[in-house]
Amino acid sequence: MPEDPSPPQSSVPTHDRRAAPRPSLARLLVRILGVTVVVVAAALLYSGLRDRFMLPQCDSDRAKRTLADVLKELRLEPVRYEPITTVSSSKTEVICKAVLPLAAGGNVSIDYRFRWQGSQANMSYSVSQTK
Repeated sequence: MPEDPSPPQSSVPTHDRRAAPRPSLARLLVRILGVTVVVVAAALLYSGLRDRFMLPQCDSDRAKRTLADVLKELRLEPVRYEPITTVSSSKTEVICKAVLPLAAGGNVSIDYRFRWQGSQANMSYSVSQTK
């Protein structure tokens, strides 16, 4: 029987060397935009939920804004909102103390606390002014 002149067949598969299709630029931009939107939405959701489940810390922006509103009502304008001291802190109550310099001279001493009242954080305070 004559030999077959064709090369022997290999059981190893041959690789296709064509380049894989690349995603279009528009598709890549949509993916990046989608991830960015998800990250921003998650950050906003976290910050909104955090205020519902955690009392503000004494030196947090949230506590300083609340304190500034109280002092504005009392027509007291401190030069700065530091130093603020945390007297004690737990899941149910945060107690703070601050002695702040006033623009007109003297100091304002504030003892304040945050505690839960139902599902909302409530602030109570005591203010005294020294000249």
